[in-house]
Amino acid sequence: MDIKERLSFFQEMVQCEYPLHLWHYSPEFELIETDCPAELMLPDIISMLGFSSLVLAHIESGNRMPLILDTEFGLLWIAGFEYQGFALQQIHIVGPAFTGSNSHLVLRKKLDSYQLTVKLRSKIVKQIESVPIIPSSVLLSYAIMFHCAITGERITADLISFTSHSTTGVPDDSPLLSGEHPGIWMAEQTFLSMIREGNPEYKKALAKSMTLSSGVKAEIGDSLRMSKNNLLVLLTLCSRAAIDGGLNPSIAYTLNDYYAGRIEECKTTAATNNLSCEFLDDYVLRVRAAKETNAHSRQIQNICDYISLHIREPLSISLLSERLGYTEYYFSHKFKEVTGLSVNAYIRRKKIEEAKLLLSGTCMSIQDISDELSFGSRSFFFSSFQKETGMSPTAYRREHCKG
Repeated sequence: MDIKERLSFFQEMVQCEYPLHLWHYSPEFELIETDCPAELMLPDIISMLGFSSLVLAHIESGNRMPLILDTEFGLLWIAGFEYQGFALQQIHIVGPAFTGSNSHLVLRKKLDSYQLTVKLRSKIVKQIESVPIIPSSVLLSYAIMFHCAITGERITADLISFTSHSTTGVPDDSPLLSGEHPGIWMAEQTFLSMIREGNPEYKKALAKSMTLSSGVKAEIGDSLRMSKNNLLVLLTLCSRAAIDGGLNPSIAYTLNDYYAGRIEECKTTAATNNLSCEFLDDYVLRVRAAKETNAHSRQIQNICDYISLHIREPLSISLLSERLGYTEYYFSHKFKEVTGLSVNAYIRRKKIEEAKLLLSGTCMSIQDISDELSFGSRSFFFSSFQKETGMSPTAYRREHCKG
């Protein structure tokens, strides 16, 4: 498929869920065509909003990655760039969408500052309500897919840029506008990704997000209460990210409840700041430990599978530890930590399970079974079997023999 066909396919997939439209511009940002109906939105609304200078500045910087365009009232578009070699061929834009659940209200509030007739205002409000609200994470995924449709290149979310254009000249005292936090969601994505990874450098990402937003916007006249509210939101986000990163949900939720209680006990904003550092470090360390445990679990499981497949062969701690490149002591420690059994106890249990099958399903003598499973001696086989099953091999065969 050529670029036009890929973009058409991309749009069809997106429109299964959200009614987004495409705009195509020349390298000079002159509108070539759009499938956005005139009754929904002015055909060249993107240029009218003043995005042309921002897009061209992005291009001049040499950045070929997608650009998310945001307005002060939360209306967004995604810009992608089609190059042939070093020459820009076209600028493709998809949108519009809201990401905030109160974005429609924000824009309707904005309209109150203009002198509009009732009929015109009603028409605009109807158009606004037809714009979909898309979760930020989904919009970010669309930007990645959009870039792939244009260039054939697969990228990650951290390569996507974000820019906003604030209009001026119209006074607005609406407190809702400050709640949209332009750009904050991308910084949050980076921060939460680092929590999922157990990355101790998360503090840099958190600092960046804090420069974009001071938290939940609610005029309650109590700075300590606002600080606590913000911390509770951060705690919840951190807890869910830690679960995504591999932390046991039961542990994550218990920690969430524990720290939520401590947040409410804070008497000063300084105390809330110190507590935030404490619980973030706690979650990150636990995620890292969980990832290490999961990695060990997979390796130990591989060894367990190897034991099952080679149960009739001589097996030793030395042989098994060598397969993982561990020392015998470290391997023995990790094996018991993961399985709850020592290596020898686990091997013995598996050998007894195999012996049960041979005793009940074959005519092999007890001595032959002992030799087949490398017990070393008939007496050791008898004592091991008795210890594991509570009966002798002879009694087990008599009770379970199928023939």
